[in-house]
Amino acid sequence: MTEPVRVHIRVPGTDPMPRLMKLIQSIEAAGFDGAGILDSQMLSRDTFVVLGQAAAQTTRLALFPAVTNPFTRHASVLASAIQTVEELAPGRVRFVIGTGYTSASTIGRSPATLADMRACIGTVKALLAGKTVDFGGTPGRLGYVSGRHIPVLMAASGAKAIEVAGEIADGVLLLVGFNRGIVTHALELLERGARRGGRRLEDLEIIWAVRTATLPTTAEARRLARPTAVHWGILRWGGYWLGPAGLTLPKMEIPEAVHKVYPDLSHAHDWEAAIAATSFVPDDVVAQLCEALGLIGTAADCAERIVEMTKLGVRNLYLMPLLTFAPPEREIAAFRDTVFPRLAKAGLRPAS
Repeated sequence: MTEPVRVHIRVPGTDPMPRLMKLIQSIEAAGFDGAGILDSQMLSRDTFVVLGQAAAQTTRLALFPAVTNPFTRHASVLASAIQTVEELAPGRVRFVIGTGYTSASTIGRSPATLADMRACIGTVKALLAGKTVDFGGTPGRLGYVSGRHIPVLMAASGAKAIEVAGEIADGVLLLVGFNRGIVTHALELLERGARRGGRRLEDLEIIWAVRTATLPTTAEARRLARPTAVHWGILRWGGYWLGPAGLTLPKMEIPEAVHKVYPDLSHAHDWEAAIAATSFVPDDVVAQLCEALGLIGTAADCAERIVEMTKLGVRNLYLMPLLTFAPPEREIAAFRDTVFPRLAKAGLRPAS
């Protein structure tokens, strides 16, 4: 078997804790390699409480916050929290930090800056390594570091952020889309940052975050993906990544209904309302965006896309099912029953 493809999946903590634990156990039983726990304090249960419980309820899964941020918790609190979780799951824990998009927007704040990210990552890495850190003239260190390495990864979607991640973090969670042009360009940016930090691309753990929807037909999947596709491609990051993706979209006027979806299109509580709000975008444009942003289609389609992307060196995936307020049971079943067997047949996963 060639180097295997590792597959992790997002777990939004929007269900009660007992159901979350059953869900996470089902993820492990289905053969996934890891689970990332959404950190957005107004939308979901506390990520570190969920991680601690998940660590005690699983034996094999890699576990990480997906993703935490520098401003809802102090850097010293973040280091303490992830070190404590790691004691329950030695060698299975990663620390993933980003700018805190919904954590900020739901409380009327702006996301963290890249300067904030640099400072927080530097502090967390130092504390987890057992070093003393200067907190405004007060030296401090964690008194209970395990000595086991906890990788510190940075979530990144913009060009400058990707370069910073390559420069300072142990790895990166790339939320940029998922086609050949995007992957190639993202790796170029990451390598540029890595060189700046005196490192090589091979020194970094690279995880590709991919929006995922597996349905019986491609048309059904694209319909469900409308809010995320429009949010990504028209409202947010698409302005930068459409070029590398090879897409040129017509100009569109954003209706007021889009801005009334809570908390935003891609995290909407009422998904059907979010779908309705995107009716201003033609189906062919949504289809193009879906092809660029992730794994949107039948389970067999998703397996084929993953096999194709491994030719570019992609070996580490983080699935982000579309719905924040519903468990990803459909994707768990699709990967267990269809995608993993097809990847195994291609020599990219161990045979079950």
